[in-house]
Amino acid sequence: PLAMGRLTGKYSAANKPRGTRFFSNYPMDKLEPLLAAMRDIGERHGGKTPAQVALNWIICKGAVPIPGAKNARQAADNAGALGWRLSEDEVDRLSALGRVGKTSVWQHDGR
Repeated sequence: PLAMGRLTGKYSAANKPRGTRFFSNYPMDKLEPLLAAMRDIGERHGGKTPAQVALNWIICKGAVPIPGAKNARQAADNAGALGWRLSEDEVDRLSALGRVGKTSVWQHDGR
């Protein structure tokens, strides 16, 4: 749900992720408006991170996100998406800035 780290706020057009992200190989500069909105919204919710905003958006859309975590800090950060909700306007704003994805055979075992 975090686009292989692209929606965590860790990366930007100036600080691109290293290596190849096969199913999330979308140019970072095109994600900047979405990331800026996520940072803005997160600040208005007490300093939530872009990752927490992204996960909360998924929850507000009626789905259960299952984010990965490489360490305890990332797991704790992911848990910060719980216990609060984006407003309808914020959900709509992020939805308008996001991309429509597709199911990947590699990612979902061809189903």
